[in-house]
Amino acid sequence: MLNENYLLVLFLFPFFSTLIVALSRHRAAAWVSVAMAFAFFVLTLIGFQVHELRYSATWFGNLKYGLYLDSYSYFLILLSAFLTLISLFYSVRVIKEKVAAYHALFHALQATVVGSLLCDDLVFFYIFWEAMLIPMYFIIGIWGGPRRKYATLKFFLFTFAGSLLMLIGLITTYVIYFQQTGTWSASFQTLRDYFHMNPMNFEIQKWIFLSFVLSFAIKIPLFPFHTWLPDAHVEAPTAGSVILAGVLLKMGTYGLMRFAIPLFHESAEYFAGALCFLSVVGIILGALVAWRQTDIKKLIAYSSVSHLGFITLGIFMMTEAGWNGAYLQMLNHGLSTGALFLLVGFLYDQTHTRDIQAYGGLAKSLPWFALVTVIIALSSIALPGTNGFVGEFLILLGSFQSKVASNGWVILAGVGVILGAVYMLHLVQKLLYGKSHSEKLKDFGWREWVFYVPLVILVFAIGIFPEWILGPVREKTTAMFNLFSTFAAR
Repeated sequence: MLNENYLLVLFLFPFFSTLIVALSRHRAAAWVSVAMAFAFFVLTLIGFQVHELRYSATWFGNLKYGLYLDSYSYFLILLSAFLTLISLFYSVRVIKEKVAAYHALFHALQATVVGSLLCDDLVFFYIFWEAMLIPMYFIIGIWGGPRRKYATLKFFLFTFAGSLLMLIGLITTYVIYFQQTGTWSASFQTLRDYFHMNPMNFEIQKWIFLSFVLSFAIKIPLFPFHTWLPDAHVEAPTAGSVILAGVLLKMGTYGLMRFAIPLFHESAEYFAGALCFLSVVGIILGALVAWRQTDIKKLIAYSSVSHLGFITLGIFMMTEAGWNGAYLQMLNHGLSTGALFLLVGFLYDQTHTRDIQAYGGLAKSLPWFALVTVIIALSSIALPGTNGFVGEFLILLGSFQSKVASNGWVILAGVGVILGAVYMLHLVQKLLYGKSHSEKLKDFGWREWVFYVPLVILVFAIGIFPEWILGPVREKTTAMFNLFSTFAAR
């Protein structure tokens, strides 16, 4: 039976692995990094049966560092551990310069992600949220493409501006709490319970809620705050794109579900219609722009805008089915989009081009690559039996049940599903069929199978047996909505 010490080890391990990898010698650093990532993945798996754990330690005064693990945080930590492991394993053969620094930055990034996901204290959540910028900034800025300086500056300015907005909201919340109670507390649970029992002025609450939402919307990114994402993805190294799409973008949607909406539920309902509208626009626009791309990475980047629009739609429709589907789709998008970026990296490492027109006929010369590409593409367009179908179905079901917006918006979101099939099947057709331009490419070797076998297994495991994730998530969501109902009744 795991106790609170497990939480402390889970929190501290990535910091320890960062130090070990940073101090490793050049030749050994990559494999030391993979070994440490594997150890953390195993450590994360140990907590699979944990439903809820808390750890609290007082630092000074009323400032406490609280760790909290439940199904919402656990599966995202597991996703982060898994994608970091396969990204670092992929990088062993690709990264030849500044190896120790490269791998240490990925472990540092994982430390900030895990810290954010385990935080039950808003001050420390904000610290880790800000710290996430630093490792990714250097990963793109040092090992990225030719326009990496522009991409990193844009990425930093967008996300840092959003973080400042959240900081203003946090400070305002603390000041109001202090004025009313005479004590300081950064505990999320304390603040949530207090302000639902003693609601703050609604006009002030609306502005604080918007400060949180704008910060999370930039990180997601929700339309129209998405313009930094394509540049960051195109210039990032392959492993950086995997973690950026698979993990970091989900921190925005997690922040909405964990902090913004539970803290300011009344304001969330007030703005829900407008936020659903932006989500639907993002779904349609992201799909249409993805369809017209000739750079494979840009296509996948804009597809993420569309997919994340589905996730935010499920969240802001404010139904249990929508929240369950949104959370599951956070995991599904991380797996499918991470796999797509690895496939692009596999081609780019051999040809040094991402132009779709440079490829063709790969189904003949690279049959195993073609098979995996088709499976991942079908997962991305939510074919029944794959992981993507369950999440999108629950989101649409929850949206039809919602009172927030009309069913016409939901139908438009359904059009986005069709457009998703159009651009993804267009990519498959261009890459795998037609005249061959790449007869000399090598097909998958043992290295590729090491990470694609588990990815493909997960596509079908979640698609056919989703309850092993949905069960714990549904339990948490039901408890959350019961709490919303209790607060609404007061």
